[in-house]
Amino acid sequence: MASKKSSRRRVPKDKKTGIPKKYLSGLTGARRSAVARLQKQISSLAKAGRRIPQSLIDRRVSLGKKKTIKTKRR
Repeated sequence: MASKKSSRRRVPKDKKTGIPKKYLSGLTGARRSAVARLQKQISSLAKAGRRIPQSLIDRRVSLGKKKTIKTKRR
């Protein structure tokens, strides 16, 4: 009896950008598209075996961070 080979589960991707949704969760609008653009740029550099500039990594991290509201101390 031949056993059926189990296939890998497809990762849900964002319709607009084609990037896996897990990298864009919690972001909306301009920040979401900016992160997607950066992610594609970093990915293409990595696939080509080129060096990824620290500035790209820093921008990606800063866009992904939540904006905090400063409160007054009394």
